[in-house]
Amino acid sequence: MKTSRLIGLVVVLVVVISLLTIWFYPSFQEFMAANTMWNGVRDFAKDFDAKFIDSVEDLPNSPGKDVLVSIPYKPFSNDDLASIKQFVENGGTLLLMDDFGYGNSFLEYIGIEARFDNILLLDPLFNYKNEYFPRIMDFTSAIKDVGIKVIGFNHATALSNISPSNALAWSSNMSFLDTNKNGTLDSGELKGPFVVAATYPIGTGTIELVSDTSLTINVMIGSNNNAAFVKYLVNLNGIPDSVFLDRSHLTKSPLDISKINLTAARGIISNPYALIGLIAVIFAIIAWYTFKRGLISG
Repeated sequence: MKTSRLIGLVVVLVVVISLLTIWFYPSFQEFMAANTMWNGVRDFAKDFDAKFIDSVEDLPNSPGKDVLVSIPYKPFSNDDLASIKQFVENGGTLLLMDDFGYGNSFLEYIGIEARFDNILLLDPLFNYKNEYFPRIMDFTSAIKDVGIKVIGFNHATALSNISPSNALAWSSNMSFLDTNKNGTLDSGELKGPFVVAATYPIGTGTIELVSDTSLTINVMIGSNNNAAFVKYLVNLNGIPDSVFLDRSHLTKSPLDISKINLTAARGIISNPYALIGLIAVIFAIIAWYTFKRGLISG
């Protein structure tokens, strides 16, 4: 076997193995659908048939009852803010889940006084593991009427500047904001109850705020009444045609980026016209190589 042919074979083998590894190797990054571990969102994506988008500019101009779930751990650009605002004003629902990210920048942009406190919410009495996992048991009557009694938070924060008419859920009287991060209630630290979920009408759409991002991860979505609560928020304005999960403002590992690119390439190749073009190119290469070998042999 010629050296050039051997090198070509090795290159092809390495590419194939690399692609298979990227495709089948699980992700360990938070909020990634390819992550089947405790902190992935595969269960949420499956239960709500969520579609992942890598640019909010891809949102539909006429969203109808569509829902966008955003967990902003990366900052919004001005174009991002404008696209999301347009989505909501045209009738869409934004479920903005944040604890220590960039959610406040969007609230500032649209002129809502509500804010994510960005300070850790602890509850030494009403919790399900320790004070870092507070139980939320106080809801509006509409939420109680659908059978939701308790939801569990995981290293969450609280909301501030929320009027009673906009509030949906509150932490207990024993909860507090751990300003100095020492795990105990100290003099000067604010004590609950605190609003942890709220809703605002914007244009013909709705913004829903939840001060915890972890409700959607695999280990949390199935605990307590978390799934029912998320379902209530998603279906607040009726059953949506589509649920979008904004992946553009999540932190991704190089593996996740490769998986996203590979999935996009697969989608392009699955297009009939693209597939026909690819087959034509392959046949052209084979024909050229065969013709070239024939000339050399001759």
